[in-house]
Amino acid sequence: MTGKGLARLTAAAAIAVVVAAIAVPGASGAESAPAAAPVRGVTDTTIKVGGLGQLIRYPGAQVGASARFQRANNEGGVNGRTFDYVGMRDDTGAAETGKQVATSLVQTDQVFAIVPVITPDLAVAPDLVSQHVPYFGWAVSSNFCGNDWGFSFTGCTFPPGGVTTSNVWGLLVKQMFGDASAGKTATVVTENTDSGKYFLTTVTAGVKSAGLNVVSSTSPLPVPAVADYGALAQAVLTSNAGAAPDAVFVMASYPNVAQLHQAMRNAGYAGQFTSTVEYEPDLVAAATGGLVLVPTAPTESAPTNPAVAQMIADVTAIAPGVPIDQSVAAGYWSA
Repeated sequence: MTGKGLARLTAAAAIAVVVAAIAVPGASGAESAPAAAPVRGVTDTTIKVGGLGQLIRYPGAQVGASARFQRANNEGGVNGRTFDYVGMRDDTGAAETGKQVATSLVQTDQVFAIVPVITPDLAVAPDLVSQHVPYFGWAVSSNFCGNDWGFSFTGCTFPPGGVTTSNVWGLLVKQMFGDASAGKTATVVTENTDSGKYFLTTVTAGVKSAGLNVVSSTSPLPVPAVADYGALAQAVLTSNAGAAPDAVFVMASYPNVAQLHQAMRNAGYAGQFTSTVEYEPDLVAAATGGLVLVPTAPTESAPTNPAVAQMIADVTAIAPGVPIDQSVAAGYWSA
């Protein structure tokens, strides 16, 4: 079994075990056994859950999660309880906002679990762990590692401490250079936010580990996005001691990635432009000439991948015509 499959199985088992444990109060038969204490967000008929994420970067996550919960409800739920999904709350990628909205989900909305969690800054994780609040999502932060309450369908992608990170992205881009990969240069660009600066460290380390020469590593991209990306593109195009790098790695929200990519195309950039967000089935033109790292099997694999085919069917059932991009898939697999 793959690590990804194991992560999904573990998460599913965890929520099933917790729900099963509260499903039959007094089942031991002891007449004097006290009644089970009420469990936050769980009634005899429902399980309340809500999501948390950076919606500017992952706008479709709520659709994906809703689709998966709807299928579960259509099939009878878990132990006779259907999911009461209250939707996602936007943390804007900021630590303090994330703490506020997560606290509101738990204390005001009284959710049993937070699903999906798709945000690069999950500073509230220690609080969720201490309060025994399960959370399920895409491990784009280190806070899915090393505790018993966070579950990710991608496993522990970014271990804490900055000592270990993934170099898969860098290795895949390096493969594109083939036999000419020796000495190839790379520039890493992220957003000027707390989460952007976190990604700058992890992505840069991963690219270096893959054997590419990182000549520049900066966080200049504005949030929200601006109208003119000419100056930003020129800074990247001269980041290799006045010349253009062989590859540009951009970790940012879609507006920033798309506009920077277009500005660099307009300036004649001929190197490898790569991101993690330009996989958009109905926006292929915007990603022309780029390389996109995807964390799961793409929708194009549906003819030979029953799980992806099921996801497409479930999303189409509640949101016909919505493009199934990475954020939709992330919400779905989290749920």
